[in-house]
Amino acid sequence: MKNKLNVIEENGQLLVDSREVAEMVEKRHADLVRSIESYLVVIDQNAKLRSDDFFIESTYQAGTGKLYKQYLLTKKGCDLVANKMTGDKGISFTAQYVSRFEEMEKALKARSSLIDTYLGLDEEERAIAYFTERKAKRELQAQLSLVEPKVEKYNQFLDADGLMKIGQLAKVLCIKGMGQNNLFKYLRENNILMSGTNKNVPYQKYVDRGFFQVKTQETNIGIKTITLVTPKGADFIADLLANREAV
Repeated sequence: MKNKLNVIEENGQLLVDSREVAEMVEKRHADLVRSIESYLVVIDQNAKLRSDDFFIESTYQAGTGKLYKQYLLTKKGCDLVANKMTGDKGISFTAQYVSRFEEMEKALKARSSLIDTYLGLDEEERAIAYFTERKAKRELQAQLSLVEPKVEKYNQFLDADGLMKIGQLAKVLCIKGMGQNNLFKYLRENNILMSGTNKNVPYQKYVDRGFFQVKTQETNIGIKTITLVTPKGADFIADLLANREAV
């Protein structure tokens, strides 16, 4: 069973990928999709309920390039799935999603408060507040950086394809003790990058979400595999690190 559930934010809404849920509850993803669609049939029959409050239909791209259906689950959607489960798997899943949603909700509230305060200052006050707090509270820098347009924030490090190396991302994030090697280690420990033979290659589900691209480069000693991060992936990693510090 998967040890930790990843909660993502899209347009201010907290969501969980149905593939992650299926992995956590040790169920085939296709079977979970069928179950969700049976719930949607019932929900759609009630005029007082909105299906998007529970499940949002989406797609993901497999390694073959083919698109497959998936769903993004809200907290209500997770509630509905958990209510149909019994035993240890149901208890573990419930405990995980409740905890992770609470952690993300707290982080979002903290971020919102910081951004509101920051934007309420004039240019000179903002500069003073930023440089004063940066040394004492490194997390303020991470949260305020989210105000900037996502691509522009990383623009100086992006190549022609809009990608950057892990070491370049470490420079952008500017987190003490989180240089290139430690960032690689952190991503491996959180099961985002692989260990062993395919060390530092992202798991396919994170490639499917548009967080990484893997390229090969010919060198004097053979073919070298390079993991590159997209701006979307950079924000995903930045959020993970910010939540780690906030919790």
